Amino acid sequence: MRNAHPRYMCFPSVVCVGRPTHVTITPRDTSRIFREEKSFEMCVIGMRDDMVDYHDKLPMDVPCYVSGGCLHFDYTFEREQEYSIRFCEKGGKPIKISLYAVQEDLYVRRPLKGDLHTHSYYSDGQDGVAMVPACYREEGFDFYALTDHNRMFTSTIQSEQYEGVKLGVCMLKGEEVHTPGSSVHIVHIGGNFSVCERYVKEPEAFVAEVAEIEKTLTHIPEQYRLRVAQATWACREIKRAGGISIFAHPFWTANVYNVSEDFCNYLFDEKIFDVFELHNDGATHRDNLQLALWQEQALKGNVLPVVGNSDSHNHDFATTGFGRSFTIAFARDNTEEAIIEALRDGYSVAAEVPRKNDAEIRVFGSQFRLVQFARFLYENYFNETWRLCVGEGILMRRYAEGEEVGETLSALADTVENHYKKFFGLVPAPTLSPRVLGYLEKVRIAQIDSGIITKGSHLDLYGGNERRE
Repeated sequence: MRNAHPRYMCFPSVVCVGRPTHVTITPRDTSRIFREEKSFEMCVIGMRDDMVDYHDKLPMDVPCYVSGGCLHFDYTFEREQEYSIRFCEKGGKPIKISLYAVQEDLYVRRPLKGDLHTHSYYSDGQDGVAMVPACYREEGFDFYALTDHNRMFTSTIQSEQYEGVKLGVCMLKGEEVHTPGSSVHIVHIGGNFSVCERYVKEPEAFVAEVAEIEKTLTHIPEQYRLRVAQATWACREIKRAGGISIFAHPFWTANVYNVSEDFCNYLFDEKIFDVFELHNDGATHRDNLQLALWQEQALKGNVLPVVGNSDSHNHDFATTGFGRSFTIAFARDNTEEAIIEALRDGYSVAAEVPRKNDAEIRVFGSQFRLVQFARFLYENYFNETWRLCVGEGILMRRYAEGEEVGETLSALADTVENHYKKFFGLVPAPTLSPRVLGYLEKVRIAQIDSGIITKGSHLDLYGGNERRE
């Protein structure tokens, strides 16, 4: 349930199950201030709780009180789920906002929006390595990995343009691995050396090492044996580098599908990959097949965590799939090491936003709890952090163009993290300052003394005015 009333927000909006929690409902539009002389009532509903008759009248029985222009209540949320909070002036029409309770393992993790497959001008993309991170930040991303074809150096030097400037976006190292003679695309994230450079600069060693692996694959038909050996070699090298391997877009289409169905089965059976790319560029036909493949393999016991990626070569949200297919990772912090750990441990979901419907989201993952939580976060958290990121992304563009705005960029770098801390109740809830409260009282008195009775352009000297306090 999206927060139906954007003029109010509760802090925290994510809480830990079983902990007594103090919740503050803050008016985001200060004209909606809560006044102590008025009486309010409230109820809290667990959205997954059983209700025999969902038309039953809701009991407004949760004690609440007004202080400092905000509405407060204390509650212990006993189950991991979304909660709908209804509040109103006594006897009035309830206003709905949402809150989510999670178990400890999720509560200690920060939700991050990212993309682990994209390209720059220095392979076959359209944008330079300094401009790509600006594009991602402007669209509300917390992290991304530059994965140019057969090269990692672009991702290792991309941050040099911003050296000395504090940023809110995390740039992960990456490359898209294409072993010679194989159609399998493998995305390498986070390793300490380039796997591609090994088969480019040491071709004899590559061929010899693959041949040794191939000798062990006699259970695989000869048609696929060499290519499975090459994929196995690549994934082993990625693991040796300390990175993770992503099996990318098997149903991308050239003359035929990138990886045939039988070939996919053999690759999954070898259990060589760390993660599966479920979404890629928002291509519905491709994504449907990849979803079916992933589900079928999971039933066979070949379970892989999933990610959603854009595979963007042009970072224009209006005209491409950029920004519409992404990963939500639940990591301990926004660092390369923590994000990789979260992906390895299955704390991620694949998500996509259909074109021409930015309010909708489709979320897929192996755990119901992560999918449901991610949907709540998209509607109530990421839509907010996106707004906070836009200005930072624009300034990053200007900095990449040579404008001296580094000091301002550094000052903005913690904006999203500060919102996260408030959203999860890791810092005290924001309240209205005495300055704001004094101003609002002045406006209220002026409204009582001078507010004529009117509705729109119609002046009515007789009758009631509901807003005349």
